[in-house]
Amino acid sequence: MKNKKIFKLSLLAIATSTVANFSVANDKESLTEIAKNEQIEVIMVTSQKRYQRLIDVPTSVTVVTTDTINNSSAQQLGDIADLVPNLDMEDVNSFNNKVSIRGVGSHSRNISFDTRVGVYLDGVYLGQSPGLNQELMDIERIEILRGPQGSLFGKNTVAGAINITTLRPADNFEAKVKVRVGNYNAQQINGYVNAPISDDVFLKVSANSLKRDGFVDNLHPDALGDVGDKNNQSFRAQLLVESIDNLSLMLTLDGSSADETPLFGEHLTDSLGLIPVEAGAAGIRTTYNDFLPSEDRDSSGISLEAIYDFSDGSSFKSITAQRDVKLNFIMDLDYSSLNIFSLDYTDEYDQFTQEFQYTSNLGGKVEFILGAYYYQQDSFTDRSSIPGDRDTIINLFDNTFLAASLAGAGLSTFEGTPFEALYPLGENNHIGTVDTQSYALFTNITYDFSAQWQMSLGMRWGEESKKVDWSTDGTKSGLFQLATADIIDKKIDSDFLPSIALNYNYDSNNVFYARIATGSKSGGYNLDFITAAQLEALEFDKESSINYEVGFKGYSNDQSLSYTFTMFKTNYDDYQQTQFIDLGDSRTIIAIANAAEVATNGVEFELSAKVTNNFTLALAASYLDASFDKFENGGTADDPDVSGNRLPESSKYQAVMMLDYSAEINETSHWFTHLDISYTGDQYTTTNNVKKQSLVTGDAVDFGYLPSRTAINTKVGVRNDDWTVSFWIRNLADSDDIVYSRRQFLGGIDQGWSAPRTYGIDVIYNF
Repeated sequence: MKNKKIFKLSLLAIATSTVANFSVANDKESLTEIAKNEQIEVIMVTSQKRYQRLIDVPTSVTVVTTDTINNSSAQQLGDIADLVPNLDMEDVNSFNNKVSIRGVGSHSRNISFDTRVGVYLDGVYLGQSPGLNQELMDIERIEILRGPQGSLFGKNTVAGAINITTLRPADNFEAKVKVRVGNYNAQQINGYVNAPISDDVFLKVSANSLKRDGFVDNLHPDALGDVGDKNNQSFRAQLLVESIDNLSLMLTLDGSSADETPLFGEHLTDSLGLIPVEAGAAGIRTTYNDFLPSEDRDSSGISLEAIYDFSDGSSFKSITAQRDVKLNFIMDLDYSSLNIFSLDYTDEYDQFTQEFQYTSNLGGKVEFILGAYYYQQDSFTDRSSIPGDRDTIINLFDNTFLAASLAGAGLSTFEGTPFEALYPLGENNHIGTVDTQSYALFTNITYDFSAQWQMSLGMRWGEESKKVDWSTDGTKSGLFQLATADIIDKKIDSDFLPSIALNYNYDSNNVFYARIATGSKSGGYNLDFITAAQLEALEFDKESSINYEVGFKGYSNDQSLSYTFTMFKTNYDDYQQTQFIDLGDSRTIIAIANAAEVATNGVEFELSAKVTNNFTLALAASYLDASFDKFENGGTADDPDVSGNRLPESSKYQAVMMLDYSAEINETSHWFTHLDISYTGDQYTTTNNVKKQSLVTGDAVDFGYLPSRTAINTKVGVRNDDWTVSFWIRNLADSDDIVYSRRQFLGGIDQGWSAPRTYGIDVIYNF
């Protein structure tokens, strides 16, 4: 490959490593010599849009390598969350995917509500929730950057960024196929082929197919089946062309499709949240719905990356990309055996991005990056709540199961009240579009004003507009009193986001740093099932953040130990909080409100040690205090002031330990084993920080609280140059951990459990 340096990651590096002694090689022989090094080698990152040693990046970064992904048997982005301090991902279903860093994240179930954590695939921003939980197919590394990143990434990010880098085409023929079989009828086959077409044109094609039964049993006799079934396929094709001196062109096509029965909750109460759930639905990983939910998801993308290297060592990069996502799901809104309510949702996102970067030559006293970014997303939603059978609804009044619920809601008789006024007889729907345009200019300048001191100054100017054309029809919503309106509006947010960082090189192995950075998240519109009163507060404002951070990174002189330590504090103004609000009488609204002030602060620690030539140990831990400093109207009607409460779904403590051991069997083969143990502290899921919900029967059910949990994954196998055979187990202890708890639209309380113990065998053959 012409004028290209190959950067390799050590096979011994693991997820939370901060390692040293970086290596740059120009040929296969050099890489072989590197592999013989008995010490841990450096991880190179591109989080600042150039290759750097991890210890030289003045921000909190964790890197997950391809070996960590393989050793932990992770299949999707959500599977690695437990391995990274202060990273959480709720991936129960695609509609509600949520990525959080340092306790701050967001569900983007609303087409006008953006994520707080930017996820990038080979430099291309992935927009809304349905496209976030990427299949981990042919991945080189994943970089998790904590804190605002506005001066290096064009799209607004207030909490952090996840930078996924795939393995690029190479100049030699190679291929790999992997077959996995496991319990719950898991069947997976994936692999890639890398083929040089000529001396300067290289093609790589990767593909993945996964089928697996769900973990939750639906016991209704008319809808027996598993909830959580997966039938997913994905592919990626990359063409690298280097026919012109100093110019590299990479064309990438990717696509995925999914046909699933997604999980939307396992009920603890009746549909209205007034009495305990019917007996047939009781039990862990059990539902009793009259039909199975369904989800169809399709996504595709095309991108062109062009890099031109100038003779003075500087370079110019252009990334042009188009991505499309379509999601449709149908679910049982009443979560019961009765045909009362269902939901039919379709969301579509068409996204175009263009990014330009000019990077100065390296090695001078001044280095800089100049960038320009354009983002356009056209979003469409068509969502309908569909009432069930009229006779079924009327018969509820003679149904022992719901009698107490109806009495508690004051609906025990139709006398004097038309049925149509109480319960919807027709569809209630909303349909519309949101068109988003974003422009940004950004720069990051680094000045070495001595051999030991470097200062980096970042700046980002951006403007983002949202144009909404949305209609909601609640004329047949009965007692729910949903709004009826046509909304056409446009809002524009602009910002200037500076950052400054200081590095002090104590020696060549150890670096201290301090950083102040700002971020923003644009405002929008609450386009959901809302009441007429909410129309007056349909719009929510932009939120902003400022992060203060100090830390150090380094490794021991013998290169057997690496470590990082970070302390941080982040303040958020006009924090956008989504919540289900109980209006009483089994009525609910979904609101997005700006909390006045939110603060997060804490520490993060990571260590990796080469204990012996065969044994590597990694430890990581974090402490987080994330709370509402001021939010006077953010709770329930009975307890509206939630100032001082913890942020929903934030854990105070997280920790992970990973062990890797390998030993030779003979000159060509060795065996290996991996163990990771992760701990996640308790969490609240509501702004009121409650643990129980009282029912009209006098009972109380668990609600709003996730106890602490521990996950154990392990793998053991044999490997040679051609074959790898391994046996893996995820959730070794078969723990039944509660991973979400929420109140649904009709008032019912539901929660969900972690995946049970899964296990299987992987067979890999390298051609």
